[in-house]
Amino acid sequence: MTRHVQEDLTTSVSNVQATALLLGLGAFALRVVVEFGIEPMSWRLSFLPAFAVYAAGAVTALAIPLLAFNRLCPRPRPVPRTLLLGADPARPAFVTPTSPWMVGPFVIMLMFLAGNGLATERAPDGEVSISAAGWAQTLVTVAVIFTVAGWALFRGPRVELRPGGLLVRTVRTQLVRWESVLASGPPAPVEKPRQISLLVRRQPPDYGAYVVRILHRWLAVDAAFLAGAIRHYVDNPQHRADIGTRQELDRLGTTLDL
Repeated sequence: MTRHVQEDLTTSVSNVQATALLLGLGAFALRVVVEFGIEPMSWRLSFLPAFAVYAAGAVTALAIPLLAFNRLCPRPRPVPRTLLLGADPARPAFVTPTSPWMVGPFVIMLMFLAGNGLATERAPDGEVSISAAGWAQTLVTVAVIFTVAGWALFRGPRVELRPGGLLVRTVRTQLVRWESVLASGPPAPVEKPRQISLLVRRQPPDYGAYVVRILHRWLAVDAAFLAGAIRHYVDNPQHRADIGTRQELDRLGTTLDL
């Protein structure tokens, strides 16, 4: 059963990522239509009607892909209680992928806003155009925004359980050794928690401890399951060497479901 859940999660994540990317491109295309089609129409009107027409076009262009995403990609219920095998055999790990259900709307809005980077100008004939110099600015702006959107969707927040420790990636990446995690790992999350907190011992010559926070809402995994998996490997070092194998992942799932 656990293996089927893992396969379903892998397929679902890939499908939702592809859907978010396509709808993001659609949002960008609609934003271009607003810029080149609706904005010139608004120039023929007085201020308030022109603003209303332009705003209605922009809101509609963003609302259509967002509503389509929510319709096509409902969040899984219950949240998956499993991890995925790392894709790199040289770095065995159990991975919690970025939740495309959370990141997807952000990616769509970001790609929509890339349309604001079009270096347009009003031509003498009343139409919208991009000058020769403006094309370079437009291409750079759109490329940067699309790169950020792609990173967020495919390389966004994630957690990896490795034989040597725990990798937590948000804006920056932290690697926490299992031996450094205090208090038997993170506490079990309360209902609707915002984050999982790890109390980590500082490495010599430093003293004291610091907190590593896992914003699990951005991860495609049940918060209690992830916290339980971390506690399990903090308390059971004999199983750490097998992290990254199919057999160990099946054993972990069975243990935490008991």
